[in-house]
Amino acid sequence: MNPYLPAFQWQSRAVLGRHLRVHMRNWHTVTLPPVCEPLILLLAFGVGLGEQIGDLTWHDKPIDYLHYLGPGILAYTVFMSSFFQSLFAAFIRMHFQKSWEGQLTTQVRLEHVVWGEALWAATLATGYAAVVCVVLAVFGLTGALPLHWGWLPLVFPLLFLGALMFSAFGLFFTAILPSIDHITLPFFLVIMPIGFTSSTYFPLPQTPVLDAVVLLNPLHHLAEGLRWLLLFGELTWHLPASAGLCVVLLLLLVPLDMRLLRKRVFGDR
Repeated sequence: MNPYLPAFQWQSRAVLGRHLRVHMRNWHTVTLPPVCEPLILLLAFGVGLGEQIGDLTWHDKPIDYLHYLGPGILAYTVFMSSFFQSLFAAFIRMHFQKSWEGQLTTQVRLEHVVWGEALWAATLATGYAAVVCVVLAVFGLTGALPLHWGWLPLVFPLLFLGALMFSAFGLFFTAILPSIDHITLPFFLVIMPIGFTSSTYFPLPQTPVLDAVVLLNPLHHLAEGLRWLLLFGELTWHLPASAGLCVVLLLLLVPLDMRLLRKRVFGDR
């Protein structure tokens, strides 16, 4: 069966709707982290640390740290939120809450459960990114962080695509981790290396090895592309590169996720 076709079927949307309804029961508490985290980071690092370090040199342009940090936080929010949701929360639903088991007793197949998890993680991460945009807009209204907001209609589909790919990446680890005791391993093996080579929080030094690594990092291209777009209104090659890498990785990860999760859930060989 085509592993991508279930993404467009009603069963996957039903799984997505189920997660949304559960999430909205606690909307007043779950909305707090995406609001507080960027606010604290912008105040503590963008304003506090930025006052101490002064201007940075980014692509031969002088730029203050708050302007550098804002688009980086937007990119990192999509990455971290979708990966965490498809790893930790999906693992809990699969292994402890038995939500997957209950869904599979209906007309929903495993392919729909997997796509429902990926679509939900991507939707939630994009929603968190919208909250970050509101926080950035508040800073813009004060004159501290003016951005080119007219580009946002182009930004959000790309953010959703990136979140969907990172969701598939998280589901890969959901499939292979033997227990919840190992769930911290992907954060050290994946999140930290990707985050530290992504230009989200600081410019990277120019070295041949690091330059080769960041070319294959979709989060780096997303952060750099958003920075050019939102700060200067310039559409650069980084955003198409990020979209292309996300599509390629998504096409590779989805069949692998399906096979590994089928083996994990049903014991298939």
